[in-house]
Amino acid sequence: MVGIIVDFTYGLPVVNFEGTIVFLVIGRYHGGAYVVFSKDLNPNLRALAVEGSFASVIGGAPAAAVVFPRNVKRLVEQDKEYKALLKRLSKASAVEKSRVRDDVERLWNNLILEKRGEVATQFDAIHSVQRAVEVNSLDRIIKPKEIRSAIIDELERSYQAPTKSKT
Repeated sequence: MVGIIVDFTYGLPVVNFEGTIVFLVIGRYHGGAYVVFSKDLNPNLRALAVEGSFASVIGGAPAAAVVFPRNVKRLVEQDKEYKALLKRLSKASAVEKSRVRDDVERLWNNLILEKRGEVATQFDAIHSVQRAVEVNSLDRIIKPKEIRSAIIDELERSYQAPTKSKT
């Protein structure tokens, strides 16, 4: 028996299904999907990913914003342009302070976005599908032109091999 899962609410189809499940990552899989499509929940799961896709518990952008905000803030505070503007603010006359303070705030907001992007890129580079294969979350990475044949191979293999029982 082979399963195709469209709705994986609460992971019940993965846990309760007794046949082989072929899971293919074509873009990103994060959060609940990363947890639900786990061989720990169903040892009959075959997980493939297309080259260039991403796999982690959380994506790079949310990680930068939620998990690593202190790192982002530190990067902003170390920025040369930001430091120079703060120095200018400290030396500004009373008349200039308001305008320079606005410049500092505008630069801060722009740098936060820029540094979040840098942290997100670094995070996604580390938490790649290659790493997911290394930690056994994915079975293998395939080229886009191999999608059809890879799925067929997995389906044929599932008919030949007895399914593994959940223990």
